[in-house]
Amino acid sequence: MSQPSSQALSRLRSISAQLNPENDNLKSLRIHRKTEQPPYITALNPLRLLLRSAMVYANKTAVIHRDRNFSYRELTDRVRRLANVLLELNVKPGDRVAVLCHNIPAALEATYAVPAVGAVLVPLNTRLAMKEIDYIVDHSGASVLLYQQELQDRVSEHVQSSLNLIQVSDDISNDPYERLLESAKARTWKDFPIVEDEMATISLNYTSGSTGRPKGVVTIYRGSYLASLAMIMLNKLDYTYIWKQLKEQGVTHYNGAPTVQNELCNHPDASRLHQPIRCFVGGAALSSTLVQRMRALNLEPIQVYGLTETYGPATMSHDQSLLKQYSEEQQFSMMARQGYNSVIQDEIRVLDSNGVDVKADGKTIGEICTSGNQTMAGYYNDPVETQKSFKSGVFWTGDLAVRHSDGSIEIVDRSKDVIVSGGENISSIEVENAIIKLQDISECAIVGGPDEKWGERPYAFVIPKSGRIVTPDKVIAHCRCELAGYK
Repeated sequence: MSQPSSQALSRLRSISAQLNPENDNLKSLRIHRKTEQPPYITALNPLRLLLRSAMVYANKTAVIHRDRNFSYRELTDRVRRLANVLLELNVKPGDRVAVLCHNIPAALEATYAVPAVGAVLVPLNTRLAMKEIDYIVDHSGASVLLYQQELQDRVSEHVQSSLNLIQVSDDISNDPYERLLESAKARTWKDFPIVEDEMATISLNYTSGSTGRPKGVVTIYRGSYLASLAMIMLNKLDYTYIWKQLKEQGVTHYNGAPTVQNELCNHPDASRLHQPIRCFVGGAALSSTLVQRMRALNLEPIQVYGLTETYGPATMSHDQSLLKQYSEEQQFSMMARQGYNSVIQDEIRVLDSNGVDVKADGKTIGEICTSGNQTMAGYYNDPVETQKSFKSGVFWTGDLAVRHSDGSIEIVDRSKDVIVSGGENISSIEVENAIIKLQDISECAIVGGPDEKWGERPYAFVIPKSGRIVTPDKVIAHCRCELAGYK
């Protein structure tokens, strides 16, 4: 048996020293364990990931925000202090705590502090209008709102008068949030009512989808633990800044929608990177044309697919190392597919209206259905929508796809976005992908509109690249070469 290297031994000594039960610094990071609890069972709780990082990587940087840096130990201490603030506001297990913030430290701290006191997190989209926020606050039954000062115009008098408020200011020198943390009581982790039921609700994430009022997606501790990822987040999209980070900061991975990737590829600072960077792309279908442009810049796209109802990404596209046998054009096309289920999710299925798997021929369309640890528990206080979405033991996403012979899936449309023209079904995504192949076009969207003869027909809205001119005749002529006449 080979001996461990001196570097490995040094690292082991460092970690073991920190994990030594005699180390008083670690006692404050332990979650109380009941004596009657079996030693072979620990409920999955994302808090344990944070506490482990504070033990093992105490002094490593966890958060960078503007000119402020927090280590894992400092972040954990701030989370503990915020949890104490919530207890002082009489927040009890099962209560709802809403958060209206951009990507700032307080939002991250609330993500851990709220479950630390057994409460349920209700994150609010910062783009929502005041009436939408009112609805979600009322529907969820939130009793506390943590909000960013610059978003105060979204907080109605109704919310201000009925909830306990925690305000976060951008002015650190006069921030009421920072003052609250500084004055918080010194309870330790073992004093908090931490949830030991991994099937309990940890968060209500509201999604409008394509129907009516926002629905509260119930996510549980188990799924949240298994789906946890480490991410670097930006408060706004500054493509000059992003390119600077990609070139200078040793970035290895980043996330962004196809629109973001498209803007990066078109940016004046775009140039081929010295080292490849893996890019997780989701939120909309990725065209093979965009895949080609990204790879030319050494950006390696990984197409992911998911919904609020699946805790985010539930599938991932092909392992690129397995595609070398195919032509470059085939590789681009296969990388644009949504791929296969994640390792903690059951097989992603494509079913017809009778709940039968469609043929894996790349042509027969069905609805994407999911099951597994990354599938929601239901819609909060909405048994009708929950029943509609759960049939035959799976969650029906409303997204239409085909399955290819290699088992991978490829989205063709939302079920509600299919355009029916003269009795023929037209995939808006298929038409968009055809039009985006035109070198002069930056973005394209297809919608269905009324037509006297065909009942409905597709309409294209295109954005030319900077300095380019695109005429309707040119787009139509291109489509005649790419698509069937009725499309």
